[in-house]
Amino acid sequence: MDVLEFRNTYWNYYVQLEKDFFSYSPYCEIDPCNDNAFSVKYLQLLLSVCSEIDSICKTLCKILDENLNLDKAGIYDYMPILNKNYPTFATEKVKILNYKYRDLQPWKSISWRHAPNWWQCYNEIKHHRDEQRNGKENYKYANQKNTLEALCALYILVEYWAARNFATDQAEEHDHTLQRLKSTKLKLVNWNFYLTFMGQEPWFCVDLFNKYLRGGNSCE
Repeated sequence: MDVLEFRNTYWNYYVQLEKDFFSYSPYCEIDPCNDNAFSVKYLQLLLSVCSEIDSICKTLCKILDENLNLDKAGIYDYMPILNKNYPTFATEKVKILNYKYRDLQPWKSISWRHAPNWWQCYNEIKHHRDEQRNGKENYKYANQKNTLEALCALYILVEYWAARNFATDQAEEHDHTLQRLKSTKLKLVNWNFYLTFMGQEPWFCVDLFNKYLRGGNSCE
């Protein structure tokens, strides 16, 4: 898969999902006060985002582990593969740009082999929407907090997918790919390994990225 194919297959769809989420902010401000605000729009988006996460996890994890059974694979199969190949994956934090909102770490729980809460809510909404959990109907968990965390989780996944395919092959023409596939709404807090080289164009530093994946804590 080349850069253009990746953009058409995965990135453009991610961008559309991101646009959809932030288009709701005039009606429901992105703010911790609205964490539990639920709506049909959030429900629709949460289902779409998590379905895309499952699809990309299948593709990426199959590349990382050829023994993965795609017919039976689920979140508990993806977690050990992601943890093993990317020690930094669960620690990634996402900043919501231009909003007073806390940084999110949507994959944190997989380091303990626990499915993220937003994923569990998605599963309950998908399969048992009319039932209750903790005295609340499952569809009411299609709220701003869970939808935003799922979107951030997808963003991390897409960036890792792009980095693996286009930033770590040492090909000069791909060094700046991740800069082109960069969100204007979300930012990976720990990814500080962009360099400016011969002009104003930020370039992705392959060596620092590989060092970051091995070390885990810092890319400075």
